[in-house]
Amino acid sequence: MAYSFNSLPWHDAELLELTIDRRDSGVRDEVRLQVIWPDGGRATILFRDCYAVTAEMNFGIIGEERIFSASLIEDDPGLTSIRSQWRPLGVSLEMLRCYGLEMSSTSSLLRIYAEKFEVA
Repeated sequence: MAYSFNSLPWHDAELLELTIDRRDSGVRDEVRLQVIWPDGGRATILFRDCYAVTAEMNFGIIGEERIFSASLIEDDPGLTSIRSQWRPLGVSLEMLRCYGLEMSSTSSLLRIYAEKFEVA
């Protein structure tokens, strides 16, 4: 089933795990999020063909890591920067997207720059 990133029930979902898979770097660069949705369901969000991840994570706060919001960010400056770095190498990254998440409990921010995402 195809999902729209913005339409997923992000608000108050709990982020359990963030995994960066670099076992086959340059060929299969993936980021995985394990989440519990507000209704109690669990999901793995898999980002494929990643080109960058930025994480400003704040630790030391006792409590669940709740997601305040998540959205596809069309005008993120990081997109322009990454595309500019790869363009001289003949790589077109027009399918690259910025997936942003903001946490309510810690004010942490994640930006995942990937061409695809899926929900498992």
